[in-house]
Amino acid sequence: MNVVEALRRGEYLVYLLILLLTSFLLALSLYIAFSRVYNLFQNISKPPDLLAISIYNVLSDVFLVVVFVELIDTFITYIEQKRIVVYKIIDVALVALARELFIYLAPVNKEFSIDKAGALVGATFVVGIVDYLQRRALPAERRRRAR
Repeated sequence: MNVVEALRRGEYLVYLLILLLTSFLLALSLYIAFSRVYNLFQNISKPPDLLAISIYNVLSDVFLVVVFVELIDTFITYIEQKRIVVYKIIDVALVALARELFIYLAPVNKEFSIDKAGALVGATFVVGIVDYLQRRALPAERRRRAR
């Protein structure tokens, strides 16, 4: 076995470990999401402030589950195609930023700062533009390869 083959096998082993770790984190985030849904049902009769906090917690955890699902999809695509698919990484970043933006701009957030909110909105906007440009470039690249 030459050095390149050994490195490839090591790379796949590392990706397998990352995939297992991400799957474990996905399972934990699902557990947290379901426990927060249970808490939401317990807080239905509570004052609106507690109910609002419970709703935001559930939605935040759902976003976290989506981030882990997107990460797992990115790793699987890399293993299958043996290349990095940039738009999938951008999707993960966009979902993670959307989650952070949702949590930070929530009315129940007591530590709100206009600077951090502006930075989050700006980062989400920039990643959204990159996502748009990347997806727009994909059909042109496919046409160029077909020639």
